[in-house]
Amino acid sequence: MTKAIIATIISCVIIIFTVIGYSQTNQEALIKEGWQQGYEAGYDLGYNEGVKDGAGSGYNIRDPTYQEMLTFLASDPTDKNIYNIENYTCQNFASDVLNNAFNNGIKAGYVWVEFPEGAHALVCFQTTDKGLIYIEPQYDHEVSVIIGQKYFDRAIYEAPDYDDTIIRYGIIW
Repeated sequence: MTKAIIATIISCVIIIFTVIGYSQTNQEALIKEGWQQGYEAGYDLGYNEGVKDGAGSGYNIRDPTYQEMLTFLASDPTDKNIYNIENYTCQNFASDVLNNAFNNGIKAGYVWVEFPEGAHALVCFQTTDKGLIYIEPQYDHEVSVIIGQKYFDRAIYEAPDYDDTIIRYGIIW
């Protein structure tokens, strides 16, 4: 009888440990499955909200490499337009380049340069490999924007009939 009691006790212990082991293993599987479901639901919700809040339109724009900027400018037709003081000025050139860059997934900035007697609009790109690059959108030339210096490079452009010394500038991204 003692052998039967001992055997029963051993059987009960084995059954209890088996149930406990199964329960822990099953609990770990359920935790892992729940974590995965929560992660996927949160990721999808966060991604959808991020696209809506971040880009608004669903477009993804990014800073280009220097070569991507050059390739874009070579294909962009804006510099073929003709300047007209009445209806197509530097502001139009800059706006058109910005819109075309955006439509090609490229981030560009609108640059407003002030002189003592006027102002000028151009564009810029924050390239990933060469930093901030300013572009004269009427000619697709790379230019320098330095406060206290002349804007138009006399080696490339004819001197304007006004003082083109840069007194300040701003960038709108």
